[in-house]
Amino acid sequence: MIKHYRQVIFWVFIFAFLNILFGLKWSNYLDSFYFTSMLMPVAIATSYFFNLFLVPRYLETKKHFWFILYTFYTVVVSVFLTGVIAMGAFIFLTDFDKNRMSPIAGDVLQLGVIIYFVVILFSFIRVYRSNLKHEARMAALEEVNQKNLLQIITVRSNREAISIAIDDILYVESLADYVKINTTTGVTITKEKISGLEKVLPERFIRVHRSYLVNKNRIEAFGHDYVKVQAQQLPVGRKYKKEALESMKSDNILS
Repeated sequence: MIKHYRQVIFWVFIFAFLNILFGLKWSNYLDSFYFTSMLMPVAIATSYFFNLFLVPRYLETKKHFWFILYTFYTVVVSVFLTGVIAMGAFIFLTDFDKNRMSPIAGDVLQLGVIIYFVVILFSFIRVYRSNLKHEARMAALEEVNQKNLLQIITVRSNREAISIAIDDILYVESLADYVKINTTTGVTITKEKISGLEKVLPERFIRVHRSYLVNKNRIEAFGHDYVKVQAQQLPVGRKYKKEALESMKSDNILS
């Protein structure tokens, strides 16, 4: 909804700008409004066809020949439609009065260039934002991969640096101002925050409660409001229930 809202604002702004620009130049805002209204649909249709069809289907899939060819066809059709609309506009706005037609006719090319500059600008913005999103997704995937490759974490406990094997961790429990890391060999108490450990640990560690972070590989059973890890029953919080249960079911952990 927000995305569409921004696009509507963008095109309304362009429409208003062109009306004011040519209204001042022609000293006739009504003619400017009618003429811009006739040309804008072609410009908007061209922009969305280019951005939502040609770019993702041909440019982003590296089919450059077909992208260039269909872009050329799109421009030809668009220019043709613009010419037809311009002719209709002259008939409608000037009634073939040469004195009125001359200043408007002289600015048709300029108006068309401005509109298609806007189309190119809109296309550039969309492609640029798409590339930013793609790079963000790739960075997120790389971060996940790095986390999943992690074998050991190091935490401070009793003023010492303690190394803990990731696979040995059963669950992490947050208690007031400290955290208990429960492992197969014992318990390590640290001042680390559970939220900080959640960011560092691999994806197989899921938050089931504000106070519990559990290793899915160590879950023996689960219900709608609990999970069992080595016979220890841990609560599942309402806030985390949906995501936690879906994650456990996707891994075929039997209750």
